[in-house]
Amino acid sequence: MNIFDNDSEVLQIGALTIENQTDCVVISGDVEINQDQVGKEQAQALYDFAKALLDKFGHLGELPECIEKPVKASTQVTNPFE
Repeated sequence: MNIFDNDSEVLQIGALTIENQTDCVVISGDVEINQDQVGKEQAQALYDFAKALLDKFGHLGELPECIEKPVKASTQVTNPFE
């Protein structure tokens, strides 16, 4: 995964989804890591991703303390079932 380089890559580990975006990485879901070969492979995949993410931060230079994302205005829609 080319972290922060595109909005199209997704990494799936069990039911855990890691979505790549240009301004962030979104991690959702869960993964159950068992004491078996599949669990070992899942743990390795998580480790490899976390290492790549931290390495990317090392190449970003000076980072802001916090990025405030604008809150999207909510819109009300008509319920078609009423």
